[in-house]
Parts: sequence; structure tokens; C-alpha cells
Amino acid sequence: MKAIRIAWAAVVAPLLCGCSSSSPAKVPFFDDVTSAPAEIQSAAAAVVLVRIPGASATASFISPEGLLLTNNHVLGVGVCPIEGCYAQLTWNFQRGAAVPKPLTVFLVPKAVDIGLDMAVLQASMTPGEPSMPTPNYLTIDARDPATLEGTHVNLVGHPAASVKKWTSGEAVYSDGSWVWTTAFDLPGSSGSPILDDHGHLVGLVHRGPQGAELATNDGFNGFSVGTASAALVAAFGNPLPASMTSTALSVTDAQAVDRQLVYLAAQDPTAMIGGSMKPVLESLGAACDVGLAVMDYASPEDLSTGLQPCFDAENWIDCRSDKTAPYAVCPVNISAWQARYRAVFEYWRSFNGQLDLDEMSFAEAALSPDMMSGRAAGADLLTQALEEAHPPLDFHVAQHLAAFHIPSYGGAAVADFVRNYARVPDYALNGVDLASTILWLGNLGAMDPSEVKSLLSSLHDDSSIDVATKLFIEVAEYYRGILR
Repeated sequence: MKAIRIAWAAVVAPLLCGCSSSSPAKVPFFDDVTSAPAEIQSAAAAVVLVRIPGASATASFISPEGLLLTNNHVLGVGVCPIEGCYAQLTWNFQRGAAVPKPLTVFLVPKAVDIGLDMAVLQASMTPGEPSMPTPNYLTIDARDPATLEGTHVNLVGHPAASVKKWTSGEAVYSDGSWVWTTAFDLPGSSGSPILDDHGHLVGLVHRGPQGAELATNDGFNGFSVGTASAALVAAFGNPLPASMTSTALSVTDAQAVDRQLVYLAAQDPTAMIGGSMKPVLESLGAACDVGLAVMDYASPEDLSTGLQPCFDAENWIDCRSDKTAPYAVCPVNISAWQARYRAVFEYWRSFNGQLDLDEMSFAEAALSPDMMSGRAAGADLLTQALEEAHPPLDFHVAQHLAAFHIPSYGGAAVADFVRNYARVPDYALNGVDLASTILWLGNLGAMDPSEVKSLLSSLHDDSSIDVATKLFIEVAEYYRGILR
């Protein structure tokens, strides 16, 4: 999540670019939706990019009154309370369209099925409004999983939060309500519709390959798993599951911490604890302190789990008056959070030598009163941390340096290090960090727009660069007017 936050900040930060149109090499396994058959392009107009704090996914409208279909794990039990939640939706985020402006909408759960990983929510512009007109919506063709076997299917979504993409394959296997297809999937594609060749919804994407599932003797294993549409339709009329929570319920501190994303998505900063309203951030701070006090974590995974409340709090905190998300809060005791962030950094460093530079840069900046002072505070703390740890200059370090306008490290210019990225043996394993650094350097003015464009284009066309990096670069190019 942290790397995504850094990278996306680099993508959307202002950068003047007089670049002309270009068409980068095709991203493996994905095509721009503008190249899809007419029926799929028409259906794709109902598919939107969804953003909530710290995550992105895909959803699609299934009625002219604003019913939105996605996964439970995107906007269901663990994210949206019964009263409703907020999300940013972006329409037509795709090649061939002007850069769209995200729209914040209010979503009320209408049907949620955990087992099917389905969530249907009613969208409106503000709480209390009954509906939101949506002229583009999908037609659902209720299909049983077994009848889908052998069917050619299409996936439309926003893999890795990219511009809208299209991929296709065949439904090859079914089990219960689930169907497996050969169509490729990546994180961010969660909630994408599975479409037949008429553009009708016949399923809902749930997941794709998970790490080791990708590797085969032939090099790669691409697939996706989803819920067949007949099961979805049957569940539309079911009551909400008992595990759906309400922000009005009385909870314990531990429950508030466990459900913090529900409060965050609802933009409700307080929970009813012990008979009175208490800031969720206070509960997260106390849980962070408990995690930091444990001295016998058995593994990095255990440490990460123990410190999760510290990381979750970062999505809540922003004290900057000139860049404050509507859901962000500023803690009463800023120094306490500064101390926690330093403790997190030191714990990781002493535990296994890992440097969590976010805590010593972006987290510190968010505690400052404005962007300018935040950049200065983050730069000072980052410089101090690097002087103490003396890590080698790599692309993880480089992107933090560039983000905080620190032009050199250890006698080397960050811009020169990036210009010569091909000489770094593991550059292909750190593609998003590298691309993010290039973008930050452009924002800093250490590279002019034409050089930024040239480096991103070369990186995008590099056959050793992974798909996620290529998609990230396309988003950057799209925002800057290189892709249209």
C-alpha cells in the first residue's frame, strides 16, 4: 500500500508537459478498451474505477438508477457500514478520452454476499438522495457456471488502477457458483464484470493468480476466477449479512481498530466506545503502542501484523491545510505520532535491516501544517535517517529523495543514477520505483518534460519490465497528455 501511495503521488503531481501523442508498445495480456469489439466497448461505458482510502478496484453499474456491482472485499462487510460509505468513481478513464474528473459518491449497501464476494450498492450524490441516474449500465444474463464452460468471455477493468483495459479468454472450469477463465487478471481488476461476446454480464471477477501460481515450466500461468451471474442474481434479494456493521454501534477499542476502514470509508472519525464518542485515531494510536511494545516477534510477517495499526493510521492523518482529504484528521498530539513513526522505522531497521522510509518522509510531511513545510520536514527527517543507516543508493531510496527534492546522495546525483538505470543489475525488479523516481525528478525540475517522456517510453518498451510497471507508466503518460 505504501509503494502505491508514493507512486500515485508521483503520477498525479503537477508537471507541465508539451509532449505530443505517442503509442507505446502493447502491454502484455491487456488491450486498450478502444480496441475491443463494439459490443464490449459499449458495455465498458458502464465500468468505473473505484477508489477508497488506500485501495483501488473496479465496479460496474447494473441499473439506470445507479446500482453499482463490485466485490464484497472492495466495498462490502469490511469496508462499508450499513449506513453507507463514500468512494471516488472515475468514468471513461481510458485511451481516447479526455482526462476525467473523479466524482465522490455516497454508496448504501443493498445486497452483500460474502461467499460469492459480491456487493451491490445504491449510488447517490449525497446521503439521503434515493438514486443517481446512470445512463450506461450492463445487462445481466443469468448464467449457471456449468453453462459458461467453453464460452468466450471478456474482462473489462482497471488492473493495477490503470487506464481501462480489456482482455479475453475462455471459461474452462466451474465448481459450485464459481467459474475459472483463461482471461488474465491483476489486483485492481477485482470487481470487474465478466462479459460474453454480446457485452452482457455473465459473471463477476473475484481474483487472479496469487504469486507462486504465476510461475510454470512454460514461464507463466494466467487465469481469473469469478462468480457466475445466476448466483449473483439469486442473491440480490437476500438480506444484508449479520456481519455488516454500523458506525452507530457501541464497540470496544479493539473492534474500532479492526473496523477502522469502515469508519474511514464512512468519513466518520469517531466510534461509540465505553458509552461516549472516541476518535478512531486514538484507538489506532493505542494499538500501535501495544504493537511497538512487543519485543519477540517471530517473523517479519508477525511484525507487520503487529504494527498494522500504525500503518492504518497513516490513511487517517493529514494536517496540511492546503492538501487535506475530506476524511483526513489531524491528531491532537502530533509529537506522539512523530515518535511512533520513528519507533516503527527503528523497529524494522533493527529487526531485519529493512528501511521503512515512508515513516521518515511522507508520514512526517502529513503531520505538517502545509505542503511546503511538510516537504521541508520530511526532507530533514529523511536525510537524518539515511545518514544514520547509510543504505546504498537504489530506486527505493531514489524515489524518496526525488519526492522530497533532495538532488543527490552519497556524492551521486539522483538524476544521473536514474538516467543510467540500465547499468543497475536489478532495475527490472524495481520498475515502479524507477518510474516513480523519474516522475518525481520531473516534478522537481531535475529533468525536463522531454527527458521524462523519453525515459518512460524506453522503460515501457523494455521487454524485461513487468506488466504492473507498464500499466503504471501508461497512467502517468495519460495524465500528462502523452496518451490520448
